Amino acid sequence: MHPKTRAAKRLFILLFVLFTTETAVMASQNDEFERYQKKLDRVQQSITKVQQHLKSSRHKRGHVVTELKQLESEISKNSKQLDKTENRTQELKKRIASLEGEIGQLQLELKSQRQGLAQQIRAAYAIGDQKAIKLLLNQKDVSSLGRFLVYFDYLNRAREDQISSFLRSIAKHEQLDKELNANLSEYQQNLKKRRKQKNALLSQRLKKNQLLARLEQKISNQEKNLSDLEGSRSRIENLLKSLGELLADIPQNPSDLRPFKQQKGRLPWPASGPFLAMYGEAREQGGLKWNGVLISTKHGTPVRAVSHGRIAFADWLQGFGFIAIIDHGEGYMSLYGHNETLLKQAGDWIEAGEAVATSGDSGGQPLPGVYFEIRYRGKPINPRHWCSRAVKFAAIVE
Repeated sequence: MHPKTRAAKRLFILLFVLFTTETAVMASQNDEFERYQKKLDRVQQSITKVQQHLKSSRHKRGHVVTELKQLESEISKNSKQLDKTENRTQELKKRIASLEGEIGQLQLELKSQRQGLAQQIRAAYAIGDQKAIKLLLNQKDVSSLGRFLVYFDYLNRAREDQISSFLRSIAKHEQLDKELNANLSEYQQNLKKRRKQKNALLSQRLKKNQLLARLEQKISNQEKNLSDLEGSRSRIENLLKSLGELLADIPQNPSDLRPFKQQKGRLPWPASGPFLAMYGEAREQGGLKWNGVLISTKHGTPVRAVSHGRIAFADWLQGFGFIAIIDHGEGYMSLYGHNETLLKQAGDWIEAGEAVATSGDSGGQPLPGVYFEIRYRGKPINPRHWCSRAVKFAAIVE
């Protein structure tokens, strides 16, 4: 065999062995990356569920606190009305007792007047007509007898008038006593009703306080569980970052491709459209903030890589839908989420401006768009510091 032929053969074998070894290492690292990515996905799903439960528990707690406040107000109002009713009831009882004492005294005086009148009537009856004639025949002074009879008649009429006055006064007192007793009965019924209402309100407040205590404990447990899950997610993300660095075996950049960090402020956006959410803004759910931007697009709009690199992950991920992650080397990654379809797969090399997906609304996004992040060593950074509307994609043949 010609020496040049043998040398070429040895070189081919060496390159084949190196390529095979490198491919095996990359495959092993890719498997490890995917395994931890799936684990991260499961943890993220658990975090989402706990956040939903925590939000529900906090909503219930707020509702219970509102109901408890209303109950406290009703109890306070009921207590004031109850105190007024009790005071009025005591006043009525005192007034009725005083009135009944007056009625008793009037009845005693009426009895005395009636006894006096009875005595006068018996005396008049005892005298009779014959007694009057006898007195008239025996009386020396007829004028004195006349005065005596007139006085006797006047005394009877005066006593009758006084008895009538007592009777009217007693009737008036008895009518007032009847009205006061009716009022007392009404107040006593009202008092009984308000006491029953207060007991019911106190019972409801006790139940609400017990429910609030259970919700507080549940929220505390859920917050602890969420904290533990966040810790797990952080650890897995660190592992993914380490694996990403191991996988970041992008060759040295040719002279016409600048490193990612040198392109700061001069990168294009992955798609054109208005921003629906900006980096650092508060999200509607979970009390978290946006780690990237959300760009409004139409369904099926090409989503383009902002720089060259390699696809580190391309699959469905909880909260992001179909997502593509590009490793740009030196710890820099870009993320493209909520896609309708993924055009590349993990391990593919990407040029700047090449379409990696088409936009959509996967992962629970209400409107079609592209969620875009830039991360350095696993931590999100503001993409507006890196991208500019003035920069356009270079022509890419796809």
